[in-house]
Amino acid sequence: MKKICTFAILTTLATSIVAKEKSAEDLVQTMKKEDITYAQLMSGMGMAYDNIQKGVLSMNKLLVDRGIDFIRTHPAPKQNPWLIMEEKDREGFKTFLVEFDAKMDEDVAIIEKAVQDKDWFGAYEASHELGTSCIACHLSYKNNVKYLMQKGI
Repeated sequence: MKKICTFAILTTLATSIVAKEKSAEDLVQTMKKEDITYAQLMSGMGMAYDNIQKGVLSMNKLLVDRGIDFIRTHPAPKQNPWLIMEEKDREGFKTFLVEFDAKMDEDVAIIEKAVQDKDWFGAYEASHELGTSCIACHLSYKNNVKYLMQKGI
């Protein structure tokens, strides 16, 4: 009976995890659309990261919170972000968008907890993990961005 209950619980958990997986389209659908390009969004994300770093180094919770808030609530650009990629790279990039959006949320949650605990060294280490997440995505796809874009993308 214990084995059956355990199996049922594990099956339910696995099913709910799969059900919670979202596509890039689902992710973008949940975001507010802004009249910005993907490059402008990335610039904003860089500024948010900069706020977090400066806030941690100066032990300024307000700056850290502002950076975290932008990362958590960032808008979607006016065009779907995967349109910056060549057709052959779009599906992989879409997967990366979903994975890295979740990873950045995890990273900022760790930073936020450390700041709440006034563990500035822990927040410093966690901010570097966030930076590593950013760089990992850039290294994977930055050279695949198509630069010939239609006006307005």
